[in-house]
Amino acid sequence: MIELKRLRLINWHNFENVTFDCARLTYMIGVNAVGKTTILDAIRYCLTTNRNFNALGNKKSGRTLQGSVHAKQRGENAYRRPGRTVAYIGAEFWDTAKRVPFVIAVRVESEGPMQELHPGDQTWYLSEDGCTLEQLPFIDPRTGAPSAKEDFKPATGRLSYTRSPSEARDRICRALGIGRASSPLGKKFNEVFQMGTSMDEIPNFREFLYQYILPQPELDLDALQGDRVELENLHAVLAEAQTRAAALETIVNDGREAAEKETAALVNRGAALLACAAADAGEDATWQGHLEAGNRQLETLNAQYEAAKNAEAEARRAYLAAHSAASASGEGAALDVMTEELARKKSALDAAARRAAGAEAAANKVTALLQSLGRSGFAIGKDLWPEALRAETLPGLTDALSGVEKPLEEQYFAARQAVADLLREQGAKRAELDTVSGGKWVYPHGDAATRVRDAVNAELQSRGMTPDAKIFCELLAVEDESWQDCVEACLGDRRFDILVPPAHYAAAKSAFVALKEKVGPISLLDTPGIRKANRRTDKIAPDSLAAQVTSENPLAAQYAETILGRIVCCDTPDTLEQYPDSATRDLLRHHPFRLERLRAPQRYIGLDARRTRTEALTAELEALAERRRAAEQTEKTLKAAYDQYQNALRGKTLEELGALWDSRAALTAARQAYTAQEQQLADCRENPMLQQLYKEEEAREKAWDAARAAVEQVGGDIRVCQKQLASCEAERKKAVETAQTSADAANAFFAKYPLLEPLARERWAALSGPDKAKPDRAVAQAAEKAQTKLDEALQLYLTGTLEPAQKAYNERYVCDYPLGLAGVEQYRAQYESLVRIDLERYAARLEQAQKDCKDRFRKDILFRMKDDIFNARRQFRELNKVMEQLTYGEEVYRFELEPSRDPQLAAFYQVIVDKGNQQMTDSDSLDNIAATADPVYERQVDELMEKIMADVDENTRARQEGRRPEGVTLSDYVDYRTYLDYDIKVTNTVSGQQAYLSRVSRDSSGGENQAPFYVAICASLLQIYQKSENSIRLVLLDEAFSKMTSDRIRPMMELFRRLQLQVLLISTVEKSTAIQPYCDITYSIVRHGDANAIAPFYRLTPPAPETEEPQKENEDE
Repeated sequence: MIELKRLRLINWHNFENVTFDCARLTYMIGVNAVGKTTILDAIRYCLTTNRNFNALGNKKSGRTLQGSVHAKQRGENAYRRPGRTVAYIGAEFWDTAKRVPFVIAVRVESEGPMQELHPGDQTWYLSEDGCTLEQLPFIDPRTGAPSAKEDFKPATGRLSYTRSPSEARDRICRALGIGRASSPLGKKFNEVFQMGTSMDEIPNFREFLYQYILPQPELDLDALQGDRVELENLHAVLAEAQTRAAALETIVNDGREAAEKETAALVNRGAALLACAAADAGEDATWQGHLEAGNRQLETLNAQYEAAKNAEAEARRAYLAAHSAASASGEGAALDVMTEELARKKSALDAAARRAAGAEAAANKVTALLQSLGRSGFAIGKDLWPEALRAETLPGLTDALSGVEKPLEEQYFAARQAVADLLREQGAKRAELDTVSGGKWVYPHGDAATRVRDAVNAELQSRGMTPDAKIFCELLAVEDESWQDCVEACLGDRRFDILVPPAHYAAAKSAFVALKEKVGPISLLDTPGIRKANRRTDKIAPDSLAAQVTSENPLAAQYAETILGRIVCCDTPDTLEQYPDSATRDLLRHHPFRLERLRAPQRYIGLDARRTRTEALTAELEALAERRRAAEQTEKTLKAAYDQYQNALRGKTLEELGALWDSRAALTAARQAYTAQEQQLADCRENPMLQQLYKEEEAREKAWDAARAAVEQVGGDIRVCQKQLASCEAERKKAVETAQTSADAANAFFAKYPLLEPLARERWAALSGPDKAKPDRAVAQAAEKAQTKLDEALQLYLTGTLEPAQKAYNERYVCDYPLGLAGVEQYRAQYESLVRIDLERYAARLEQAQKDCKDRFRKDILFRMKDDIFNARRQFRELNKVMEQLTYGEEVYRFELEPSRDPQLAAFYQVIVDKGNQQMTDSDSLDNIAATADPVYERQVDELMEKIMADVDENTRARQEGRRPEGVTLSDYVDYRTYLDYDIKVTNTVSGQQAYLSRVSRDSSGGENQAPFYVAICASLLQIYQKSENSIRLVLLDEAFSKMTSDRIRPMMELFRRLQLQVLLISTVEKSTAIQPYCDITYSIVRHGDANAIAPFYRLTPPAPETEEPQKENEDE
């Protein structure tokens, strides 16, 4: 036998470092919530690697491995050891056969209660024979702390270790005499031993069997789940393929209808082309007729032109004869001479008028110049103006104009500069107004404060610091607005100093120094020095100017106090001299021995300052605009004067002005000579004979003019006719070309669509009406009108029906097939391939997958449940053999099981155990079974499979939702244990009477119901322990015998002795009277400060007799 002799706990729950001995029957008592159950947790975890401390007893306690290592306390996230913690559990065993000790230990290292444990954080150790707890260095003697992993080894001997829980279980099972952990016996040991053994939360006998006797079914649902997923995938694939085929079918049908609409449009287009070609062919003949009529008209006009030309020649000869007769007389010759002289006089008059006009124009220019100079402030005496000027005073005008050249030029350029300056000022003010309106300031000195602040913030950000540099005035506020001008005037340029937190001063300083002279008058405040000065705002004198200033930034407030704290506020100038430094609201400032008036400042402090500045800037811009308009008008006036001056002095204006008087005299003389000559000519023309000759000449001249007009008229008619003929010829050629083009278009169209020509001719005939009553041109127009509607209908169908369906298909199935009618053939090919090949293949695969799924169900589930039921029967037979040897008082217990009495479960039970449910080999399949299968039985198998597949689907959903599949409760249909009913037959060995526990439990106490369970636990463990000649025989009981009275406890304790089991019992003090007398060692677990201690238990007074069964309180440990 292998006995547990001692147990050591280090940093386990509230046990800091305790070691206690264990005997054959060890009893531990303590009040609720003192941590008794954690000792059993430690033993189970050390021997089975199981971390599920809530398997049965105290399911609601929430105990975890990390909660034990870090000492979880009552209250959320409350731990005695919240930081990195190392815990040890050491169990020393005594091998009675070898008569040697050995140790099994586990080390746990956790970084924190909320940190996940890594694979290397748990280490199990197994010593060689002969090793005891004292030989292992659990505590480092140098530090008093738990030993490091590399230091945990005995001084002599070998200590093997593993970090793998499965390998640890295997080594421990073999060391405890159980065998390999993977063997059926090893699995059974780890199942039964790691279970809690508190009976309080076992609601019924079935639950007890499930927890302690019958193993949970080990069904391979993963493979079936894979089949199920494959089935769902194939269903989805088939459904998707069907959906895709439906989409393609829609596209193909839509394409067919679109093709019909396109054919109708093409037929109509062909009819229009035929009608148009016929109409254009008729246009050639029409224009040919027009051309022939025009030629005939031209011949007539040419004959008329010849006659008119002859008449014109005859009239010309008559005129020339009359003219010669008039000219041959003496009076006529004299008239010709005087006419020529008059023409010469007229030319001389015109020349004199031009010269005089030039001189007058020069005089007007000089007058305009003098007027402009006068408006510009450069007045010239009126005696030198052209209207009063004389030839001898002209030099005086020249000298006067030369004297104003330089001052005029200077004043003009000064006006230009003034306008430019006002424009710049306006731009700067407008930019500042935009900035201030946007919530920002433009500070003085070229916005130096903003430049320095931005440079400091850039340096802070480059060092990973918060860019929190501020301008001093942005951090201030003035309580009384009437004192604001005084505050700002006294602060002056210090309003624009830069302030940073003291921790950022060094970095800000480096940026400030790097700017050199670019900082201008801006300063960087020494905030570490300000903080060191430790001036408090509550020390500010109430009558000081500093009292008017507030700031949420303590450093800014302290700096303002430094500057303004010594200045006393005075309501009137009369009290200024009473203080060394004082000021009034209206900007009077008194210094020692000096009084001054401060300049009214521009406000920068507070939100109202921005509004005030906005209003001021708006007013300034309006004033600047008015000044600019006046300056521009002055510049315009001076520019006009300057330009006129330059033109006058640089050109020939003054030279032309000098000829004014001579030109006037010459013009007067020329006008007089022309008038005299004109009078002489008029006198000559009064001769009667000459007048008769001229009348005859005039009559002949009129006749000649009429003849010339007649020639011109006929010639014009000829030219018009010729133009009409040319136009007619051009139209005819155009008609020929148009007819040819129309014929070519029709031929090309029907070459492309040869099958449509008969349909197009039928359409043409239908549009022409009976006996082709409608002209071809009207037919063509009607076809074109219909074509528009057909094209619109086709386009509307394409864009509204076909192409959206194609686009949706391409997007869903990631294709790039062409849209419209051009791609319909590809969609049709894809549809035919999908329907004829893919859908049939998917359906075949789905049918095969359904068969494979049912094959696997029969192999892995149905037959396995049959095997599990037969194994359960065999296990109960073996367990009954053991229980028949165990006598509890006068009672012997025996397990009974039979098929479930539930009708549906019973039916399924028959399906499971039916002879048709045979072990299937890999070569077997449903096809092989189908020939001999019973249809009724197969329907029952399908029904059961449907029930169980619901569990498979739940398992699949659990995986998809990230839940652990083992945490998903399988329904009754998956659990073979559901198909059986269970009971315990109780036999009295003295009277021979028999009863079933299920029947007597309704009338018996809880203690009577618990007794068979404890016997069954012993039998179950004995099944394991008796398989080996030398093994552990340890039983752990939590809340032992909680509902049993003393007379029921005594036989159980005697049974433990008789079976040679090593038992460790835990209970509250109430049961100690009945349990302690039978135990070898009794310990009391007590709270010592914030830690637990284990001490031998001594009863100081005899206990009161037990009158009734105590009520057990729920323990949450």
